[in-house]
Amino acid sequence: MRLGRIALGVLVTMTICLGLGAAQTAQQDRRNFWALNNTGKEVKSFFVSPHSSTDWGNDILGRATLPDGMGTLIYFNSSIQTGCNMDFKLVYSDDTAQVYTQGRDVCQIHAVEYNPDTSDAF
Repeated sequence: MRLGRIALGVLVTMTICLGLGAAQTAQQDRRNFWALNNTGKEVKSFFVSPHSSTDWGNDILGRATLPDGMGTLIYFNSSIQTGCNMDFKLVYSDDTAQVYTQGRDVCQIHAVEYNPDTSDAF
């Protein structure tokens, strides 16, 4: 079990490094953050929306999924100004969903860990 967590940590670290390298080629935005899925389920759709909006917009994962225990870099288009307070909606592969509507200030964080019932920012 410990070896599995170490391997997962190395994989996540490598993914972060690769993701950050790719993001640096895109224009930097202070809202960019790392999203870690610790929900126990595979995420098939991930939505980020301004807290003030009632529209979830497009699935930012596209055709990809986010397996449990894995993370991805969420980056914003700097030419589109939507503020810093964001809500999140995760749709799982079993078609259930979890909505996080506390209006997280993504300009003040570096990562969000999504758990079965909560989200924690770092």
